[in-house]
Amino acid sequence: MKALTAMFIVLSLPLCAAAGDKTIYGDDSRLDFFEVTNALERSAMMKAVSIFRATALEADGDGFRVRGSVFGSEARRLCPGQRFMEQRGGAYCSGTLIGPDLVLTAGHCMGEKNKPADRCGTARFVFGFAVESRGEVPSRVPAADVYSCDKVEIYKYDGSGDFAVVRLDRPVSGRTPASIYTRELPAVGRRVFTVGGPYGLPLKVLNDANVRSVDAEKKFFRTNLDTSGGNSGGGVFSSLTGLLLGVHTASFDPDLVEVPLPPNHGLPDDPTPILSPRAIAVPGL
Repeated sequence: MKALTAMFIVLSLPLCAAAGDKTIYGDDSRLDFFEVTNALERSAMMKAVSIFRATALEADGDGFRVRGSVFGSEARRLCPGQRFMEQRGGAYCSGTLIGPDLVLTAGHCMGEKNKPADRCGTARFVFGFAVESRGEVPSRVPAADVYSCDKVEIYKYDGSGDFAVVRLDRPVSGRTPASIYTRELPAVGRRVFTVGGPYGLPLKVLNDANVRSVDAEKKFFRTNLDTSGGNSGGGVFSSLTGLLLGVHTASFDPDLVEVPLPPNHGLPDDPTPILSPRAIAVPGL
């Protein structure tokens, strides 16, 4: 079973959705770029951007090397057989191109709660950080696909919203902005997908989800997307039309689930229960 929440803010821009920790409902729906066959999902991936801190990218000739750690590094203490173990992360948020030089993301990706945006100077927006063929482990990005933040045009991160619109240092080449749907909150049952970088990994499509509930007063909706930290700011799209419905802002689950480990598992004893999150989608600017 899945569950996510999203907020709708009626402006001339889109909704917003959210992501936080780890959330997998039922089968794992995360797909790398080379695995995506749906035309709407592939198109959305071309509009998606990974947001890095400047220090996570090291100049390397005509490009940049990603300095993040391998997902399956020993420090993470992941169980054997986890997906994407060999991939390298480094991004801290995701976003969507909504104008020639405008990116929509979560407010918390650009600043702290109830404080002015302060991450413009240190953020780098990277397009095309994705796995394009099986067995590929991208660790370098061309300089032409790396953009800086010129100005945070719209910013909200408080009890009533979590979204931001960033103007880049130059127009994005070779990519078409997403079309935004702002007429009303999506109906319960609407099929949706999102694009982002779970755990800061290369961009992935997360599909096989739907709107579970809608809060018209607070202008958000819940879905059951398989989101994780790093998906924050990623666009939530209609599976039927490909229109941008929201911005992913958080995932959580109020239920604490104790997961027993097999004998001789080799991990340190830790009584802390595992948190199974539920995602929050915040649509509408």
